[in-house]
Amino acid sequence: MKTLAAKLVAAHRFEVTEVELPALNSDQVLIDVSSCGICSSEVPIFDGSTVGTPGVSFRYKEYPADLGHEVVGTIIDKGKHVQNFALGDVVTGLTYSGCGFAQHFIENQDMLVKVPDNYLTRPQFAVGEPLMATINIINQCQPQYGDSVLVVGDGFMSQLLIAALAKLPLAQLIVVGHHENRLAMAKRFGATAVINNKTSDAWQQVMALTQDLGADIAIDYAGTSSALGLAASLCKAKVRAKLVLAAAYDNNMPITIGNYLQNRAPVLIPAYPNQSQNKQLDLERAMWALSQDIFPMEELITHQYSLSAVGQGYQESIARSGDFIKGIVLPQQV
Repeated sequence: MKTLAAKLVAAHRFEVTEVELPALNSDQVLIDVSSCGICSSEVPIFDGSTVGTPGVSFRYKEYPADLGHEVVGTIIDKGKHVQNFALGDVVTGLTYSGCGFAQHFIENQDMLVKVPDNYLTRPQFAVGEPLMATINIINQCQPQYGDSVLVVGDGFMSQLLIAALAKLPLAQLIVVGHHENRLAMAKRFGATAVINNKTSDAWQQVMALTQDLGADIAIDYAGTSSALGLAASLCKAKVRAKLVLAAAYDNNMPITIGNYLQNRAPVLIPAYPNQSQNKQLDLERAMWALSQDIFPMEELITHQYSLSAVGQGYQESIARSGDFIKGIVLPQQV
């Protein structure tokens, strides 16, 4: 079967091309793609900085590269051993097996879950991979009743995490960022305090809010040296506070948390989807949370692009100007 796909053929350049899909294996399904999210973790591939890097770009060894891993769509064919899904089911999940910026996509059944019934009329917003990533972070850092939690970063993934954490019985949920509109959004989603680190001293403000103790859990979702250093410096000292690394980091980024590891002694928790102890369960829980309107996807997905405009979507994702928070590609629109 042939389909149209947008392939990254060089740094900053996509081409829409017709490709031949392989035959389905017995445990795979064929998905008619409704949408695929544009993820900031793929920016280093888009700009060419990690294509072919050993140990980093196992999916992106050379051009053309298959980007797009946040697929949602309808099953139109399935292998003979697929029992969990029927033709016509709308699914999403950890769609890492090919090019998500395509009109059709093949994935193993154990990487997928059904989209909740109350999203079947708006499936383009039900991209499951970032929601599963959010559930995984919470499972990895295990917040306790009365914890003070700090989130550094105010982007799309931070907002998902804030919306989910706000449902827990935390003493404080403090957010540090530098976009006033996004900080206001974080406050609406349940943050107890928001701090603009461009206009104020975030370290001093967090310490004041926590009675000079710091946070039980500090999560870096900004992905810069300064953000990671700030999160590390604000962990409670000497009580096994948790420093969570959740952002997409530049492979050449200097690590600036060395002394904090000794003096504040946090537990380091890298929290990425493939570190989940049960991916299928985390996906199912993510879809339950979506069905309960815990994740405000329609507010956070601000931009939509046709298949031929994927490159524009990445450029606007990098610039993050104006009201941009999250973009998706609608592959049926060429």
